[in-house]
Amino acid sequence: MSELENFSFVLPGELAGMAYPHAPRAVEELVELGFRSMVSLSRRAPSPHALGSLVHLHCPLADFTRIPGVDLLRAVAFLERAPRPAVVHGEGGIGRTGVVLACRLVSLGRSPTEAIHEVRRARPGSIDDPELEASVEEFELFYRSGREQSTSAPFNFAPASPLDRIVHGAERPGFGMALWSASGIRSSVVAPTDAAQQPDPSDAPVEAWLGFMARHGMREVLCLLDEGELALHRVPLLGRYQREFLRVTHVPLEGGAIPSPDALEQALAALRRAEAGGAPIVVHCASGAGRAGVVLAAWLRARHGLAPDAAIGVIRDHARHFGARREPLKAGPAVRDLLASVPARG
Repeated sequence: MSELENFSFVLPGELAGMAYPHAPRAVEELVELGFRSMVSLSRRAPSPHALGSLVHLHCPLADFTRIPGVDLLRAVAFLERAPRPAVVHGEGGIGRTGVVLACRLVSLGRSPTEAIHEVRRARPGSIDDPELEASVEEFELFYRSGREQSTSAPFNFAPASPLDRIVHGAERPGFGMALWSASGIRSSVVAPTDAAQQPDPSDAPVEAWLGFMARHGMREVLCLLDEGELALHRVPLLGRYQREFLRVTHVPLEGGAIPSPDALEQALAALRRAEAGGAPIVVHCASGAGRAGVVLAAWLRARHGLAPDAAIGVIRDHARHFGARREPLKAGPAVRDLLASVPARG
């Protein structure tokens, strides 16, 4: 007899919903059925030990209320890339679970009405509140506008991947400041191509960057700039960071070059410490695309066990969701060999 409560597929063989896996063998049964990924929307989640081989995202969402599009995007972005089949659960598997399943269908091209009806056909009683219906409708607008936007994210800032709540990437203070005001409003001015070598002579870009990171909850910073790049700043950058962040880690990496395994391990150690302490951390190089992209891709391999090409793809695609840019292969295809040398989880 099955121990899976309120379980059913919405997309046969690809995507299912269920109630919280209370039963002792529930997760084991999912694995036996071939499931490879799980999204937990409730405040609690199965223990890592219980999850076994499942790739897991814990994305707690508010219940009995409208859910912000940015929170739903995190779950949907994970489902877009997660190994399949994937299962989504909350507590009863009706409200939040139904909304995320419907939003995933929206990302596949259904209208909100079609998506809600499709989920309800597969899972009667789902999305049982007008506020939850509105969440799906608003997500559709949020998702489409995000896919269609052509502007860049302020400071090239975005979470590393849908798997992470702690690790983020960004550009350095002052890079591309011609594009952004301190409030994050984009102007029509195009940044010069040599912006990496043209720091603003005032302190304003650094203060704007620090203010933005503080507003977004960053508590640690991993700086990848080399000594020459740091010297371009009139403000002693690392000293200024020390006054704002709980921990500052400097791992200098040469721009345009592939990091050494030792340097990469130092960077990964900083990310492990941040995750262990629950302290959101921002990783930056100059543009936030190349060196930061390599470190973030290595993190996905080390922490989440992704293959090199999968890690590169997730880093690129998730950044695009937020209007940011990551280019882990900027230093050349040998980056793949470096990533392959990183010990993967498990």
